[in-house]
Amino acid sequence: MARPLLTGILLSALSFAAVPTLGADLENGQKLARKCSACHGKDGLSKVPDVPNLAGQPAPYLEKSLKAFRDGKREDRRMTLMAEPLSDAEIKDLAAWYSSFELTVQMPN
Repeated sequence: MARPLLTGILLSALSFAAVPTLGADLENGQKLARKCSACHGKDGLSKVPDVPNLAGQPAPYLEKSLKAFRDGKREDRRMTLMAEPLSDAEIKDLAAWYSSFELTVQMPN
């Protein structure tokens, strides 16, 4: 009985994550994401084990993370270099772009 409930919760969370941030420019987010693709993959799915996937992540989480790297509250040399020049609007656009990706999840048998 817990499996259908868990599946419903996961699907609800994924559908929320796929809603782009209001007022964001997805086209600009896609353009900005070209710089991110070297580490996070062209499709937001990283091929590097210690680099997280961005595709389908909730926009508020991505915005908070990028601002933390930009503002020095979170430290990673590569991410700080990438985030420092970004404006709040550009961060919003990037977050909206990656959160607009739709992912499917398959429960193990």
